[in-house]
Amino acid sequence: MVLPERNVIGVLTADVRLYYDLAKFLRSRNMKFRLLDFAKPIPLDIGVVLTSREELSAIEFTPKIAVSELESGMRQALQAMNGLGPSQVLVIGVDPGPEPGIAALSDDKVIETRDAQSPEHAADIILGILSDYSYSQCVLRMGDGSPEHRDRILELVSGNFNYVEIVDESCTSNSIRGFHVEAAIKIARYDEEC
Repeated sequence: MVLPERNVIGVLTADVRLYYDLAKFLRSRNMKFRLLDFAKPIPLDIGVVLTSREELSAIEFTPKIAVSELESGMRQALQAMNGLGPSQVLVIGVDPGPEPGIAALSDDKVIETRDAQSPEHAADIILGILSDYSYSQCVLRMGDGSPEHRDRILELVSGNFNYVEIVDESCTSNSIRGFHVEAAIKIARYDEEC
């Protein structure tokens, strides 16, 4: 018997507000999730269960996370589901511009991607990623395009990294506008891509 990959987030709570907020948030991020029921067994494809602090001890599943803040809870879930921990190197790739793309990778696995609305929003996302994931070292790889936007982001975040690299975007950018996340992934993987 082949076991399914445990790559789905489970939401298990009787707290209607948390149930609704988590479902809405995970949908908005295109995350694979399933709403679970206390009366039924947890399916084999569930990699982590999100719940309330009050219900945490009632759930017999590992890993399980009590969610107090949606963004942080989602990142804890991704970290637990992907087996990430304090020994990993976290690489954040940024495709700079007026609406930057951001990608976070660990062990060459994409763990999070985001489109930002501005360089300042990008900095907020990057700082959130740094505060919510565990890692031994963190590397920022920033594309060399859009110098004004790149420098604004760097000014806000560069002191938080072990290494900061500015990489040549000539082999990472897509000629079609609007694919900033894909470019950010290529920037994060720069050593292998170019």
